[in-house]
Amino acid sequence: MNTFDAVLASAAGSVPVSAHFFGATLVAGDTRVDAGDIIVSVGGMEQPELFLNWLDAQGRQASLKPLAPGDIATVLQQAPASLQPSLQQPWRERKQNRRQVSAWLAGLSAAALLAGALFWWQGSNAIGALAGLIPLSTEKQLGELALAQVRAQGSLAASGAAQQTVQEIGQRLTAGSRYQYRWFVRQDDSVNAFAMPGGIIVVHTGLLRQAASPGELAGVLAHEVQHVEQRHSLRQMITSLGWGALVAVTLGDISAVAAMLAHQAGTMYFSRDMEEEADRLGVQALQRARIRPDGMLAFFRKLGKDDQGKAQAPGWISSHPQTAARVQRVTALIEATPCMDCLPLSSSHWRAMKAALPPADK
Repeated sequence: MNTFDAVLASAAGSVPVSAHFFGATLVAGDTRVDAGDIIVSVGGMEQPELFLNWLDAQGRQASLKPLAPGDIATVLQQAPASLQPSLQQPWRERKQNRRQVSAWLAGLSAAALLAGALFWWQGSNAIGALAGLIPLSTEKQLGELALAQVRAQGSLAASGAAQQTVQEIGQRLTAGSRYQYRWFVRQDDSVNAFAMPGGIIVVHTGLLRQAASPGELAGVLAHEVQHVEQRHSLRQMITSLGWGALVAVTLGDISAVAAMLAHQAGTMYFSRDMEEEADRLGVQALQRARIRPDGMLAFFRKLGKDDQGKAQAPGWISSHPQTAARVQRVTALIEATPCMDCLPLSSSHWRAMKAALPPADK
């Protein structure tokens, strides 16, 4: 049994520990963690850093950081087979990414004026290109860490009639995607849904109550899926945090960025261009799945009326700006690209989902 020195960070603080793997269990001092509960992240600018992250019994984030290169080597050699893919792939990509970032930094001074002019002239396209440089595996890690922090806030379900309904519809919209989507339902009365990097979609129970048909829910999911497919969350993150976030994520040092993303989840404001793109490509996704896209339009119109009426604007509308012009654009798109094969959507779980929804808090 080979041990390694590490720092254990938890809600109680940070302490040095001697750690080892015992079968499929990580043993760090008095802490025992199943390897299946560990999320791996890598980082460090001058020296390589490896982090083994998990949630404790109270749902709080904890992590173990091997201290020296020799300790990291021990982890890579001794970790159980189930953890090896999560360890080896990010570690290899980190080396490649460090060479890439070194090349960037070497020419950064000479390119500063050009970069500034590029962002001023065509910032959205430049940010999209930068987001495209981030490896898919790093994007997935970012989403997993953000999801862990959203889970820690509670009321998140990955099973049940509501989740099955969302997953059933969502899978039709994401067939053939490079992402392996995961679908969650959050017990929250706000009319809201949001996407996180790597293919994570969360729908609030308030929105499920508001949706009058599977087609309306499909319209919402089609829009949110396009925020994932077009990497809008990454692009918005780069816009908010700038070059520092880009370099950190590219190197794999994503813990702080994940915390920011989890904090913004559900309230992130995308640009008008991103929203229009998610609408346009969402309609196309519905048509590819042979689902009539008028459900998206019906849901927009319904919430548009609520936005102008007596009640406060629902969460999904407040974070996804709704205007008459937007409804007109979607209407024009549907009329310009008729889908004769598209049919109204049905769901085998719809009635059970509606019956199982918890009552709204008064």
